[in-house]
Amino acid sequence: MSLKKLSGETLVYGLSSILGRLLNFALVTPFITRVMTEGEVGEVGNLMFWTALLIALLVFRMDTAVFRFASRGEYDPRDVFRRAQRLVIVLTCAVIGPLLAFSDPIAELLEAPRAATYVQLVLITIAFDALSAVPLARLRLQQRSWFFVAVNLGNVVVNILLIYFLLYYLPSYAPDYFEPSFRVGYYLISIAAAAGLRYLVLLLDGFRQPRSAARGDLLDDLSTTVRAPTLRRLLRYSLPLTVVSVAGIANALAGPSILIDYDDALAGYFTAALRMAVFLNLFVTAYQYAAEPFFFRQSGADLATADRGIYADAMRAYGLVGTLGSAGIILGLPWLQYFIGPDVRPGLVVLPILLAANFLFGIYSNLSIAYKLTDQTFLGGVIAAIGTVFAVGGPLFFTARYGIYAPAVGMLLCFLVMCILANLVSRRYFRVDYPFGRLLVYAVLAVGACLLGEQSTALWWRVLLLLALVAALGLMERKWLRRTFTGGAAGAV
Repeated sequence: MSLKKLSGETLVYGLSSILGRLLNFALVTPFITRVMTEGEVGEVGNLMFWTALLIALLVFRMDTAVFRFASRGEYDPRDVFRRAQRLVIVLTCAVIGPLLAFSDPIAELLEAPRAATYVQLVLITIAFDALSAVPLARLRLQQRSWFFVAVNLGNVVVNILLIYFLLYYLPSYAPDYFEPSFRVGYYLISIAAAAGLRYLVLLLDGFRQPRSAARGDLLDDLSTTVRAPTLRRLLRYSLPLTVVSVAGIANALAGPSILIDYDDALAGYFTAALRMAVFLNLFVTAYQYAAEPFFFRQSGADLATADRGIYADAMRAYGLVGTLGSAGIILGLPWLQYFIGPDVRPGLVVLPILLAANFLFGIYSNLSIAYKLTDQTFLGGVIAAIGTVFAVGGPLFFTARYGIYAPAVGMLLCFLVMCILANLVSRRYFRVDYPFGRLLVYAVLAVGACLLGEQSTALWWRVLLLLALVAALGLMERKWLRRTFTGGAAGAV
């Protein structure tokens, strides 16, 4: 396996991630931030935080467990998938059922209009998304990337069509059926319906798969009679990763949830800034979709003989694209800002900090493969818990004084600390010579280009600076790029 293979898979997965999020960003974000008030935008951000948090708890990182136990020939991938999915189904029924039954008391705690309905819609979305996680992991493991793209793009398209139908068509052409105070509810209905349709497609695909396709090519040489890891082993591996997921969501999305207690407008500003950072975050997401199963397949059954140069090269490639993406967003901000409503644009002052935090999160994602491959997942839980101290502590203790800067800086410090700790784990359990010096050079050049860009908002000037940055990085890495992506051996220069 080569870095060319990883880059190809990243591009394919990027179609669903990048096109989907760009469609959502271009068609939904400008619309939502104009038809909703700052308070309603902040309320949506708060609800999405709790949605992501509960999904992480219910999935219990069974997606990563599937990659770990179904990629090395130890177990039958089909049985690994079934055991993992059964666990998710049990958790979903055990948690979502009682929460739906007690939606009214939960609504009283939220003290929001229509809160009971909002809670029910969010819980339905959580259930469908959680149940979809392991089937989507199966598609990635089987390298059915184009079907993965179709399923996720279909989810986005349905979501967008429903949002425009409920929030544009109804008030404009059927006002008698539209309730203005229920705008957040219409938004949540759209998300829930799209999530339900996606799960239905995945469920039908699972029923239609023949045995050979379900097994794939991973068990051609299977000699063991053990079909799947025990439930205890699955849980021992995935429990610390669940802590990582929950902490990661808290680290990335706690800002709006905490800010809303201070000021609804501040929560709206910060949510809008997070939406603007989507251009970099979508690349990180696409990269993770391809990288995690790729790295597990690359490691093989014997970690001692694994080609570790591929991990360093992957970090190097991520650094190049992530740096260019961040610089492109900052240099294009005079025009990109019009994608969000004018009422929430004050939040863009923290966008550079959020981009730096997202860039570090991508680096951490590379480094975290060390504890996943070596089954030291409890260390990942410890790292994430330490990071949460900064991500949650920042807005909790400093928002009153520093406003939206507090959660932004807290997020940046969180991922910086997590990168440092994850690198220490990597050096101890799965040593890779990562090109951190080169990443620093990339960042310095990008910051320099952005600072020069502040001298003028002229389009030609900023485009020229971005092209100059591309040329400088390309010249710096020309030998490595030529050897890595034109069929030569991997390795550092």
